[in-house]
Amino acid sequence: MDREIRLIHTADTHIGYRQYHSDVRRRDFLEAFEKVIDDAIDMKVDAVIHAGDLFDSRNPTLEDILETIQIMSKLKMAEIPLLGIVGNHESKQQTQWLDLLENMRLVRRLGNSPFMAGKIAIYGIDSIPRPKIQSFDYSVFETTGEATHNILVMHQLMKPFPFGEWDVAEVIHSFPCALDAILLGDYHKYEKTKVENTWVTYCGSTERNSAAEEEPRGYNIITVSQKGIDIGRRQINTREFLHIVVDIKDENDAYRDIFNTIREYDVKDKVVFIELKGNSQADIAYSEIEEFLDKQEVLVSRISDLRNNYPDETENQPEIIFSDPDIAAREEIKKMDLTDAGLLIDEIIRDLSIPKTTIDHKTENSIATMIEQLDFSQEIPLNIHRKKQVETTRKEEPPQNKETVFVEKGEDKKSQPSRKKKKETDAVDKDVEKKPQKTKVPRQYNLGDYL
Repeated sequence: MDREIRLIHTADTHIGYRQYHSDVRRRDFLEAFEKVIDDAIDMKVDAVIHAGDLFDSRNPTLEDILETIQIMSKLKMAEIPLLGIVGNHESKQQTQWLDLLENMRLVRRLGNSPFMAGKIAIYGIDSIPRPKIQSFDYSVFETTGEATHNILVMHQLMKPFPFGEWDVAEVIHSFPCALDAILLGDYHKYEKTKVENTWVTYCGSTERNSAAEEEPRGYNIITVSQKGIDIGRRQINTREFLHIVVDIKDENDAYRDIFNTIREYDVKDKVVFIELKGNSQADIAYSEIEEFLDKQEVLVSRISDLRNNYPDETENQPEIIFSDPDIAAREEIKKMDLTDAGLLIDEIIRDLSIPKTTIDHKTENSIATMIEQLDFSQEIPLNIHRKKQVETTRKEEPPQNKETVFVEKGEDKKSQPSRKKKKETDAVDKDVEKKPQKTKVPRQYNLGDYL
């Protein structure tokens, strides 16, 4: 190849995540992504590759979108391409956020046709639901003979890494051209290994998505030269997550042990996790500790009581049994008393063999076919549940109020009904003479009644 090519590999930026319901943490995720972009411009890399989950949600706020566009615009002005795939967090049914950003010429969405960075062909596979992995079609990729190296970008949990659902070796053997590297997203921890002759790496997330992510955050630097592929690493300075273990020894003054231990640390503007340990059974109010941490200007605090002799709150808890989700869903659907159309839509939505992108089209066609087959001249029988509803409604109807009879002074109440009955009889006779007899009007139905 003519010259050395440098690429930044990042992923799982999760922009828009309001971790711990904190808007400051939301800003942290955005700023971590901005640091990657600023580094890319300073290093003058050839491209930035984002391996999925740019946004934390498929419905990011307008504020998150606008701020992301502003950051991406820096790369565009520096003429550094941003390449991306769709992650599972941001995946929508049809048009993706990457499509919008691509139309604005801020991002190039990777796919079956390679993006050429010099003589390096870069392909992409969006996040795929687990049931569809086995049926994935590798023949859709368009290979090129001009490439000296081939790189595939994926957002998936892959074997041989933890929680793997898709075997890297299968991808390497099935892909229509030899792969020199597979750049991954979805797993938030940095990993790097070699499977046969192919480098496989996770770059990790740019911010901590949970307290378990203790390792420093960062991104990968991929260098491609005549010597081959080298994978380096650069860390990002992010907000510190501080874990403080408090060993409570003083039974009579537990708060003193807690507060003195916390004072040993610089907790200002940090996310702090307090773990209470020891054999003390003293009652401790979390609110007292949180109030003390607030005075120390902690950003977020979380407290857990892990004392050995602390009463087990789960002793009297009821046993929880987890049933099969599909069976539980079917039982709940029975209670909902859905119409035939409702049951049809539910069946389509929960059918894993139907691609997400075709659900709307499939539903529309199925409902249209159902409407064509309906006989609108037939009366619609009520199902059992609706019959019960009608019967209950009838039972709850208040009895008709009888007309109040006013009795004049000196009159006997017993004589009054006969006078009233005579008046009613005369009125009915007159109505029969004046009003023609009404014909029975058939019940009117809406389209929703048939469906």
